[in-house]
Amino acid sequence: MRKTRPFGSPRQRVRNSAVYGHQRFTLLFQLGASAVLLILALIVLNSLHLWRTYHQALARSQTNTANLTQALTQHASDTFVQAEATLEELAEMIHQQGMAPDKWPVLHRLFKEKTQGLQQIDAISLYDARGRMLVTAADKLPSVNDFSDRDYFRYHRDHPDLTIHIGQVIRSRMTQELILPLSRRLDNPDGSFAGVLLESVMISHFRNFYTKFVISDDSTLMMLLNNGTVLYRHPYNEKAIGTTIADSPLYKDNIRQNQSGTVNSALANDPQSMVYSYEHLKQFPVIITSGVSMDQALADWRHDAISHAVMTLIFVLMISLVCLLLMRQVRARMRIELELIHAQQELRKLNRSLEKLARSDGLTGLYNRRHFDLVFKNEFNRAIELRRPLGLILLDIDFFKQYNDIYGHVAGDECLRLIGNTLRALPLRQRDLAARYGGEEFIVLLPETDKTGALAVARRIQDKIGQLEIQHRGSPVGSISASIGIYVGLPISEVDTPSKLVVRVDAALYEAKRLGRNRICEA
Repeated sequence: MRKTRPFGSPRQRVRNSAVYGHQRFTLLFQLGASAVLLILALIVLNSLHLWRTYHQALARSQTNTANLTQALTQHASDTFVQAEATLEELAEMIHQQGMAPDKWPVLHRLFKEKTQGLQQIDAISLYDARGRMLVTAADKLPSVNDFSDRDYFRYHRDHPDLTIHIGQVIRSRMTQELILPLSRRLDNPDGSFAGVLLESVMISHFRNFYTKFVISDDSTLMMLLNNGTVLYRHPYNEKAIGTTIADSPLYKDNIRQNQSGTVNSALANDPQSMVYSYEHLKQFPVIITSGVSMDQALADWRHDAISHAVMTLIFVLMISLVCLLLMRQVRARMRIELELIHAQQELRKLNRSLEKLARSDGLTGLYNRRHFDLVFKNEFNRAIELRRPLGLILLDIDFFKQYNDIYGHVAGDECLRLIGNTLRALPLRQRDLAARYGGEEFIVLLPETDKTGALAVARRIQDKIGQLEIQHRGSPVGSISASIGIYVGLPISEVDTPSKLVVRVDAALYEAKRLGRNRICEA
């Protein structure tokens, strides 16, 4: 018979020890293999990431260049649109009041106010048909007063159109600053040439903005005329201003033929190919180009590669500590998140209160001009997209200065509050909007409204103001009244702007005042 060993015999202990050792080895192997696999995974993932981001950086360089061009285009467009609006406003005033010598002091003060209000403007000047400067924003006229040799003057003298002209960069004879002339022709009532209204935009305005963009020495940002003439170049090089790139492959093969684009090309004097992006301004004969070198395009990727390599090493060294600290960090993070949620809730409440205050006029309770401008812009774009009419009503309290002088500013504020309450009580539609436009002026926006509807609203406003029966000894009618201008029209894309519509309704208000006030006039 076969002999058996009792429980706990040496052979059993040897077997259990082997199993225990095997399990321990297996656990250590698993832990070691897991660590090795984790490290290999980090290295492989990091390598794949760097390989992928390298190719993405090459593709993204075109997008970044296009975005840079778009930012410069928007800045140039905003500058020229603002200049155009200023010139149109001044031209309209000169057209109404004339250029007689008795108007020069008023124009001088106005030119000076506009120049001080717009930092990019070097000067605003008015020239007669012979090229003599009549009025300027400066305190005195130049000693040599003959500007008939300037290109912008000759252009307007020989071209009958009244559009804004952007000339080549010149040096101001009064301030010796490099300026970009923006000018407009002025006509006599019979259509003959009356002179030129000039707004000088300082090249330093563009230089200050372009300096904000950090680019390498072998990259370039340029602003050109449509014929390829350089208006500004960054990094700044005064010798490049006034030169032309019309003979370069970039201009001949791309800029001249397309409205916008991104291309790998080179200028005639570039030592290497770069990524170029260009775009024509829609309203003005100006082109913006951006050229970024490949070294600059890959600079972020190199920084990213070094950061990932360092972070991978840190993760390998700290992986054993992460598990021990994880729970403590999670508890701390949950506590912080609860505090942040509470803080965010309080911040949302505060933001809602601030937003309401930012949109409202504190005196009348109506919307303020800032909110009106935002809504007006949206409704203007909607009217163009849907081809629907857009109505504006602009009203001004008659003889309000005299009212303040007679009854005091406290009574004047109460009068404005009553009129604000009257406008807020109007039975307007959901998208209609009444706002205080400034001082004693109020404006009503009427989307998708015809002239009949706008006139009905204007008459209702006039009746409601009359029903207030606010006594006014300084008014011919004996009580507070309002002059009202109406404009209703279908905005046209690339022709109209919100500011032009306001100018038209303001002209109707001016006509109502000219005809004796307390009446309604249509533009």
